[in-house]
Amino acid sequence: MDFSYPLYEMPVVGIYLIVMAFLFGAIFASFITCTAWRVVRGEDWMLGHSHCDTCGHELSTADLFPIISYIALKGKCRYCGSKVPPRDLIFEILLGLLFAGTLAIHGSVDAIVVASLALEMLLLGLSLADWDSGVIPNGFLVAILVVWILTVGFRNDIQRYAIEGLIASAVVGLVMIIVTAIIGKVKKTKMSYGPAKLAMCLMLFLGIKGACIAVGVALVLGVIFVLVCRSKKRKIALAPAISLGVIAAFIAKDALLLLGIA
Repeated sequence: MDFSYPLYEMPVVGIYLIVMAFLFGAIFASFITCTAWRVVRGEDWMLGHSHCDTCGHELSTADLFPIISYIALKGKCRYCGSKVPPRDLIFEILLGLLFAGTLAIHGSVDAIVVASLALEMLLLGLSLADWDSGVIPNGFLVAILVVWILTVGFRNDIQRYAIEGLIASAVVGLVMIIVTAIIGKVKKTKMSYGPAKLAMCLMLFLGIKGACIAVGVALVLGVIFVLVCRSKKRKIALAPAISLGVIAAFIAKDALLLLGIA
C-alpha cells in the first residue's frame, strides 16, 4: 500500500509544496529546539510556556513566529532588552532548508518523505539535548520508533524494507554495544549506551545500504565531535554525528534515485 503525490507533474504545486516545507521546517525547528531546552533543564515540555531565559517573562504569540520574530525584535527580548542567542534562528533556517531540500530531492509526497521529515525534526531535538547535557533522552527514541511504526505500513515494499531495517538495526546496534562495553572496561568507567540505542532505532529506516553510508559518515564526524568536545572539556556528544550520518544516507539515496543510478 503506497500513497504518493508526484511533486513535479504540476510545477506550480510542486514549488508551493517546497515553500510550505520550508515554512513547516522553521516552525517545527522552533518547537523542537524549545522542547530540547526544556527537557535538558527538567521543565515540562508539554504544558510549559515559552519564556525569556534572562528575565523569565512569558513570551507572547507575537514573539514566537519563527525567523520573523527574531528579525523584528533585532535579536533582543521585547521585555528586558537582553540579547537572544542566534542559535534558534540558525536552526530554524537550517531545518527549513533541510525540509525543502529533502522534499525537492525526493520528488514526491509519500510515506518515505514524511518519515524523513519527522526524523529530521527529532534528530535536531535530540542532538541539541545531547550537545547541551551529554544525554540522549529516551523520549526522543520512543518518538522515532513511533514514526517507524506509523509509516512502515504505507510502503509498497514493506516486507523487504522491514526485514532489512531489522537486520541493519541488530547488526549496527550489537557492534556499538560491544564497542561501548569494551571502551568502558578499558577506561574502567561507566559508558552511556544512548548512542547505540539511537543507532538501533535509526537503522530501521535505512536498511543495509543506507546503514553503510550512515555509519561511514557518522564515524568521520564522530571523531571530529569527540575532538571538539575534548578541546572544550565537555561531555562527548555523539548524537549530532549519528544524526548527520543518517540524514546524509537519506539524501544520498534520493539523489541516486533522482539521477537514475539506484
